[in-house]
Amino acid sequence: EISEKDPYALIPVRNGAGWEGEIEAKFLKPVIKSPRELKTIIVRLEDLNHLVFMCHEEKSKLRETNALKYIEWGEKQEFQKRPTCRGREKWYILPKLPNADILFNQFFNERYLFPWNKDHILTDHVYYYLILKKHASVLAFILNTSINFLMVEIYGRTGLGEGALQTYAPEMKPLIVINPENLTEEEIRNIMNKISLFSDYAPQSIFIELGFDPSKPIRLQEPNPLPDRKALDDIVFDALGLTEEERKEVYWAVAELVKNRLEKARSV
Repeated sequence: EISEKDPYALIPVRNGAGWEGEIEAKFLKPVIKSPRELKTIIVRLEDLNHLVFMCHEEKSKLRETNALKYIEWGEKQEFQKRPTCRGREKWYILPKLPNADILFNQFFNERYLFPWNKDHILTDHVYYYLILKKHASVLAFILNTSINFLMVEIYGRTGLGEGALQTYAPEMKPLIVINPENLTEEEIRNIMNKISLFSDYAPQSIFIELGFDPSKPIRLQEPNPLPDRKALDDIVFDALGLTEEERKEVYWAVAELVKNRLEKARSV
């Protein structure tokens, strides 16, 4: 990160209110603003498009900085009087959020992705936070398997615009998920050894992932998952001891549920 190499390097930025200028790198942090930015299972800094102004210093300590000029510009716009700012001790200081280990999307369409926020990048309100004391990487790996997609389809809310699935937080609490604590040391080691192989894996539409043509009946097709998708799923399927037929059933079921909610939305 530039802020680590040269905290006072000036970064050109533009905000949503029309201000353009430069701010010291130490006062800017990358932020995840939209699920569309994230492409891979592990959050990559290069995929992010936004920075957030993060300054926790008194104005008296910011003399001769562009950060101070930015704060003063905001005060001329009377940002300090806005509801979201006026309740803060210092209007420009954002509250410190907990570090999110794994991000859980609020809405899904055809693509499923549960990003592992390995570097604890700041995240906007578009995600729920999963915070773990240990095995965060293993759980992220598990959440990105087809059997978890099936569980989320079962527990999620349907009937939304364009066929989206909503994962309402209180209804997700009983979600059935494989607990990393219940895996053997060998199984955990197996997952840990393979995580790097999937660091750049970018999930696509579930139909592409599983090799189905959504225009045809799902049950009349043989599942043909992409090689990376199959390799990812097999690690968890093996841990559960699923037969070949049971693995196919997971693929059929999740594809059918996604297809049904999308078709229902189109028919309304």
